[in-house]
Amino acid sequence: MSAMELVGLNMKWYRYQRNITQEQFANKTKFKMAYISTIENGDANLTCKNIDLIAKAFGIKQELLFNEETAIKARALPNRVDMYYKYNIK
Repeated sequence: MSAMELVGLNMKWYRYQRNITQEQFANKTKFKMAYISTIENGDANLTCKNIDLIAKAFGIKQELLFNEETAIKARALPNRVDMYYKYNIK
C-alpha cells in the first residue's frame, strides 16, 4: 500500500469514526471537498503541511495517518459513508 493510499484510507477511517461528512471535514480544514475525496481515494500527493493540518483537525498524531491496520479496516467502509450518516446505518 502506498503512503498516499495509507493517508487517504486513514483519513476516511477517522472521519467515519467521528461521524463527519466530507463537506464538514472540508470546512474544518479549509480544503475543497473535491480535494478531500482525492485524498481519500489515495490520489493526492500531500505535503507535510497538509498531513499536519489533517492530523490536527482530527486531534491525532501524524503517524496515525500511516497506520496500516486502520487503513485495512477503512477499506471495508462503504464508498459513500456520508450516505449512511443520513440513515444512521453503521
